[in-house]
Amino acid sequence: MRLAVENDLSAAMVSVYDPTKITASNLFHKNTGSNPQDNYVGPTPIALARPMEQSASIPGMYPHAIQVSSTMDWVFLADGAAAAATRRFILYEFNRSTGQFNWKGYITATFPSATAHTVRGFRALRDVHTTGTVAVSGTGVTGAGTGFSTERIAAGSRIGFGSTDPNAITTWYEISSIASDTSLTLTGSAGTIAAGTPYVVEELRLAIVTTNATAANGGLFVVKGLRPELFVSGGTTIPAATTTDNVRAVFWLADAATVTNTSGAGCAIKSRDDFATHYCYALDTAGKIYKYNMRAALALTGGKATLSGADVVVTGVQAVSGTMKQVNNGRIATLNHGPGAGVLCLYFATSTRIYRVVESSITAGNTTWQADFMVETPPGSSNTLPASSSMDSVEVASTLDRLVILTSSGYRKYLTQYRTDASPVDIVWGSNTQYYDQTTNDSGTPVSMADQGLPWSCWVENGMCYLARTSTFIANNSLYAFPMGADWNFAASTGQRLITPAISTPNALKYSRLYVNEVAMLGSNALGISTEPYRVYARTAGISDNSGAWTLLDSSLNLGGMAGAAQIQFAFEFRTVGFTCAPARICGLCVTYDSGDYLPTGMEWSLNDSDTTNNIIGFAQTTVLGGVPNLQIDFFREDTDANVLTQQSTGNANGAFEYWDGAGWSAGVGPDAVGTRRRFRPTAGLPANVNLYVKLKAI
Repeated sequence: MRLAVENDLSAAMVSVYDPTKITASNLFHKNTGSNPQDNYVGPTPIALARPMEQSASIPGMYPHAIQVSSTMDWVFLADGAAAAATRRFILYEFNRSTGQFNWKGYITATFPSATAHTVRGFRALRDVHTTGTVAVSGTGVTGAGTGFSTERIAAGSRIGFGSTDPNAITTWYEISSIASDTSLTLTGSAGTIAAGTPYVVEELRLAIVTTNATAANGGLFVVKGLRPELFVSGGTTIPAATTTDNVRAVFWLADAATVTNTSGAGCAIKSRDDFATHYCYALDTAGKIYKYNMRAALALTGGKATLSGADVVVTGVQAVSGTMKQVNNGRIATLNHGPGAGVLCLYFATSTRIYRVVESSITAGNTTWQADFMVETPPGSSNTLPASSSMDSVEVASTLDRLVILTSSGYRKYLTQYRTDASPVDIVWGSNTQYYDQTTNDSGTPVSMADQGLPWSCWVENGMCYLARTSTFIANNSLYAFPMGADWNFAASTGQRLITPAISTPNALKYSRLYVNEVAMLGSNALGISTEPYRVYARTAGISDNSGAWTLLDSSLNLGGMAGAAQIQFAFEFRTVGFTCAPARICGLCVTYDSGDYLPTGMEWSLNDSDTTNNIIGFAQTTVLGGVPNLQIDFFREDTDANVLTQQSTGNANGAFEYWDGAGWSAGVGPDAVGTRRRFRPTAGLPANVNLYVKLKAI
């Protein structure tokens, strides 16, 4: 007989494997709501923020994200408005659990060179200091074994007491000034805190590369002494530095007395060596690389420090093929594949190539700093998909060991290994629905990340891709987040998959098919878009300890080749890097299988006459029996196998046996004839919110 068992995926979702729950990795989401389609599991849906529709209308670009906890990212954006003497910088919080952006506000940076700046490169930095312990008396903090000055902490940053973990701090205090390695002052009293107390200082800094209307007024600028509380809806103005280092201000780090880094193209940041050494690599379209130590001790005049020695290195000129785009170009990374495997390298884009530069070759005057390059070959070659000849910038998705290559002029984007053999890129993604993602659009418009033929910039933080469309038009300037790292192409290495609870299939002889209840379209009938595909694996062994091997099902989800077992379990992998990048949403599933001993000979279950909501069980006669036997039906709990209801066809205390007489349902078991439809309708109460199974036998 053929049985069906459903699972509505209402179990809790956990990150550590539990066969009774939904197990999923950190880029997955369980949603609940009042409508059936609102109850689903899957990769985190595309999230949307509208920078120009906030309380301060600022066109945001060049996202840089910092993950500050398992559930929270800080996402910073640079000002994309027309060139001006000041520049604004935005902060959003992104909650990975809810998949929602939260606008915090902005700061306004005042540059020492007060002429019109255009931001060409932008990165946000977060430093945490925990060395030694402290004692506090009012506004005075005395350290033991601390290095407040040596670690070059800037006044204006924040400090918390009682832990070295920023996420454990509930009250933060602003640092007013730093006198020495063991003495600093707060802006407000922290009361009395005993000696030997652990602490944490958290400081935000911004690295900004600009070009300027007065060419020599551009270059690298560093904003020091920031804390997240400064990003408010009304903005906070950060002054230009003057003569004092390591205070809250905007500092100009010049490569020479008269700046030569006048045509900046980007801003790549290496991991900090120590608190005195942190390098920024600023590309210049002249064909040079400028390497700055952003934590150098600064001798300032009018907010400007001219670096020298190892604190600033400028290569010689080496020509590139194509046009080096001035859109946050360049990324320092150590990939695990290709000619740069295991080597720290700078990767950057021109319109037609991706270049690799070994970091150790970025030396003064070197004119042969390019190691090799990758040409643009779309999947299937340019006979299938035209090459853009319009590559803008390159990002690194470190959890995937891949490059993200962005293009402009309406071409699609790439996710690929770095290749020097002219072979095609791995994946092409993105599309142009031409939909506006503004608040005034039609309510049936899905979030679609439409290309709009505009430039893009992005940052990938622990699998989450933050993607900004560059525009000063309110309808086009949007910030998105989507789970790039959950894509099915990488699930085997990242573990980014969804595993269902084990589904009990008592006395299964063989499995038949899996049916999946999904949300296949987002938005209205007129404007909707399809979600990306998914694939499904099944297993019947090794479920309790997650040791069992998985079998990939074909697209029909046919289980016919699988022998029956006491339980079956499924794993889903999703495409998230595709045409729409909108992950599938799984609402539930149903498994059908053949059972050996739950029906008398000559009977089969009838799903059409069954009603799972009211626990009505339908069955039909398949052969002439030579007389209809008396029947007994038993309901059992799936979790304990406890019998919770019994009824024989000779009585009706707990329910009624009925047959279809051609016009309606009549009491009794009916005639001995092939095709006779029968059902049992329980009248006694059955346990709620518990999976049940049924046995029917002749007596």
